[in-house]
Amino acid sequence: MNRKTRKQIMGLAMMFLSYITIAQTTQVSGTVSDVDGPLPGVNIVVQGTTNGVTTDFDGNYTIANVAEDGVLVFSYIGYATQEIAVNGQTTLSVTLQADAQALNEVVIVGYGTSNKRELTGSVSTIKKDAIVNVVASNPTTALQGKLSGIQVESFGGQPGGKANVFIRGVNSLSNASPLFVVDGLFVDNMDYVNANDIQDISILKDAAASAIYGARAANGVVLIKTTHGQKNRATEVTLNTRIGFDTPSKKLDYINGSQYADYLNQRFINDGEANSVTWNGVDTDWQNESLKSGIVEEIGVSVSGGGENSSFYASGNYFNQDGILVGSGFKRINFRLNSRFDFGKFTLTESLGITEGKLQENNWYGWDGASAPTLAFRNSANDGGFEGPSSAIHGPGGVNQFALASLEDNQVTTRTIFGSAKLDYEIIEGLKASVNFGIDYTSRNSYQFTPTYFMSTVDAVLNVNTENDLTDHRQEDVNVQVEPTLSYEKEFNAHKVAAVLGYTYFKETQKSNGVFGQGTPSNVIRNVGALPSSDQLVLLGENNNAALQSYFGRLNYGYDGKYLFSATLRRDASSRFAEENRVGYFPSFSAGWNISDENFWKSETVNYFKLRASYGELGSYPDTFYPTQAVFAANASNTSFGGGLANGLAQTTLADPSLVWETTKTFDIGVDLGFLDNRMTFSMDYYTKDIEDVLVAINVPSTSGVSLPVTRNAGTLINKGLEWDLAYRKTDGDFTFTAGTNFSFNLKSEAGDIPNTILGPAIDEDLRVVNATRANQPIGAFYGYRVENKVDPATGDFVRIDTDGVAGITADDITNIGDPTPDFTYGINFNGEYKNFDFGLSFNGVQGNEIYNLSRYYSVLWQDGGKLSEVLNSWTPSNTDTNIPRASISDAAGNKAPSSFFVEDGSYFRLKNIDIGYNFKEGTLGLDWVKSLRVSLNIQNVFVLTDYSGYDPDVSSTNGGRANRNTGVPGLRAQVNPLLGRGLDARAYPNARTFMFGVQAKF
Repeated sequence: MNRKTRKQIMGLAMMFLSYITIAQTTQVSGTVSDVDGPLPGVNIVVQGTTNGVTTDFDGNYTIANVAEDGVLVFSYIGYATQEIAVNGQTTLSVTLQADAQALNEVVIVGYGTSNKRELTGSVSTIKKDAIVNVVASNPTTALQGKLSGIQVESFGGQPGGKANVFIRGVNSLSNASPLFVVDGLFVDNMDYVNANDIQDISILKDAAASAIYGARAANGVVLIKTTHGQKNRATEVTLNTRIGFDTPSKKLDYINGSQYADYLNQRFINDGEANSVTWNGVDTDWQNESLKSGIVEEIGVSVSGGGENSSFYASGNYFNQDGILVGSGFKRINFRLNSRFDFGKFTLTESLGITEGKLQENNWYGWDGASAPTLAFRNSANDGGFEGPSSAIHGPGGVNQFALASLEDNQVTTRTIFGSAKLDYEIIEGLKASVNFGIDYTSRNSYQFTPTYFMSTVDAVLNVNTENDLTDHRQEDVNVQVEPTLSYEKEFNAHKVAAVLGYTYFKETQKSNGVFGQGTPSNVIRNVGALPSSDQLVLLGENNNAALQSYFGRLNYGYDGKYLFSATLRRDASSRFAEENRVGYFPSFSAGWNISDENFWKSETVNYFKLRASYGELGSYPDTFYPTQAVFAANASNTSFGGGLANGLAQTTLADPSLVWETTKTFDIGVDLGFLDNRMTFSMDYYTKDIEDVLVAINVPSTSGVSLPVTRNAGTLINKGLEWDLAYRKTDGDFTFTAGTNFSFNLKSEAGDIPNTILGPAIDEDLRVVNATRANQPIGAFYGYRVENKVDPATGDFVRIDTDGVAGITADDITNIGDPTPDFTYGINFNGEYKNFDFGLSFNGVQGNEIYNLSRYYSVLWQDGGKLSEVLNSWTPSNTDTNIPRASISDAAGNKAPSSFFVEDGSYFRLKNIDIGYNFKEGTLGLDWVKSLRVSLNIQNVFVLTDYSGYDPDVSSTNGGRANRNTGVPGLRAQVNPLLGRGLDARAYPNARTFMFGVQAKF
């Protein structure tokens, strides 16, 4: 065969193959509609490809290059996705059915998934799209106002700050945080998870939903599922980048230097003292010096895709927030690699996350109030370059908080490696065996260095540092989890049965070591090796272990989709209890009735109606590792023996070996409704919780010889509430929107029968206490004197109100003056799309709680520091018609005692987030390799409506300042129980208003 002949044959073959290829593809046209008519903007894509189009204004579409045996996927917000085989058709019209989120959505639940129509427990869900637009160093705060039954209290605008999370109120006094489960592994929080990696979050709120997790589930369960990619998807690269800035959302009104000098002199006159000061001409605005705008930036990239038997997802993310407060900031780097592989009957699912976070805190802003305005900004003559108060110029005492924050070098570096691997094997159809292995490793380095300095001899404990201080502490936490399960699901005609049996082994290991010392050779030498060997070194370290063994089972039964029943039993054994009390049994039962599926249901308005009810018991174990064993400290009780020094042990903690499980008994009744072809959905729940054998660390008298509180079963708590969610979805031409609201009412939250009053943290150096939990009273309420709204015009002192009915004001007149627990919380959320634009609004609110304003306490009545402009209206002989008491150093009348004067309404309504985006369609920019491009503008903390006079009413609790001053060492103070000090605005980090510009692109 010659060359010319070969060319001709090859040409004919190529033409034939081309003809066959063309013949195997086709062009498909049609119309997409719903029951009301055509639907514009419906997405149509050829399954397994990126070939897709959208319907026009009349619902028409035409899509080319469709294989004759291909599958078209039709998707549209608010409607069920449909997959339809082409089968050689050239015309294909589709009618989409309304997809009510509360009815047909598949959600993650304990050890499996469920259709919401078949749920008998109370579960709330949220998707990635609802939280990813919120710019936050802690993704937990993005849940504020999104769902009923969950309250999130943030620590102001602190970058990287923690948040209190309460599911259906306070259900414990030792640890009210919910159990977080990320890809099947128990973790303490979701702080380290990148919001862009999250696929779904489910909140398990009642016992029926969470009882399968037993221990720690009494406070609810937050299930987080991260993205693992999708099968049969071409590789897709997504870039997310945002940059913007934080700016203070509010500033307080402080008096200036001249006014401060006048205030001091009036105070001397009121106290009958001959002292006086002369204004030194200095007027430093410490608030403006401390609060500045700060950069916020985030950049992330992800790669995902999948083949016929596998899928993968990989991502990296960098987040940086400078902080609006001097000496504060947070940086975080996230990496994630998730994958899934199918090998016949085997499925292997893997999840790996790596995170490093670096947090710098300002530990001094608001400490005991504010710096005096008559302090010079700098004083080069002093060691360190700052000035402290002088009695002759600045009054009786105080500190320079700006200087302390500027001089202090602190950083907490946290590295987390999270990994889980789950192997599933399908034994027979419907019967699956699984085993999940997980490890959560956290390394935390707490470092703080304070150089030598001299500012003033006044309050020399803080204004003078003759030897530099260094704390370097490292802690490693390793949690290991092994969890084999056996699950079965089968339908028999009208019967549907699902069951799961499992075993959990969960071990916690915590090791730490560190040192606190003073006197490195120079302020530029800041490492432990340079500390001199001396008796002044404080050695730090612990070695703790705990284990949990559990057996659990759940049975679900449904008949004809109408009658639903579920029962769960879990047996937990915790090493934290004495051997005879280690085991706890926690059952739950629930039922549901889909009434609208009955033949007698004829309503055209209410399309869906389900009734649910549940009862269950949940357990909690102590927050400490060895609560039933006494703790002894080495080298804490040394003595002289035989003429030499002998080391001794000192008991620092008493122990109660009879501790038992804290048990929460929960009853829930709920209803789910769908209206208007299920475009509107409504869910409502009423619940009661009776918590028995409440575990709490109780302070004991110093005469007992111990310094730390003892954990006891201290009585009972009572919790009742009502909550609902309402959502509506609508499409009108090019405009599609979803609007929703949620309310969570706290009907009753109080202590029941507790033997002794449980006190909160001290608020000042005089060890005053405001919070207390008393029998049959709200948890952590404020106690003090009720005072009239005007001072005594003759004396300038508070007029206390007689509350006990006995003549005269005594300590018996101290009463409940405020409750930090809100009457209800709520959220309003709106998301819409119009042509290429999308936008979202998110509001959240809190109503009926009180805040004890410690900032006002220090800046109005405290003996030193800067003062709010309120003091200009203080009582004087010529200004007697006022509610501000006379300025006094001695405070002979006790005006500083806890009183209603400092209690303020903490209610607020906030526009938390505005997000506006514009989407460029594929090909618009002339770049075929860009699948989609979105540019966005995001504004957070837009405005807040409140009567609260402090920086922000979103006050989580005190965990610093005087509350933990006398514990630990500098840079490593003990964590204060946030439940016992709720509502104390103790130097809360001022909130910020954030402006962000973002670009999101897919390639």
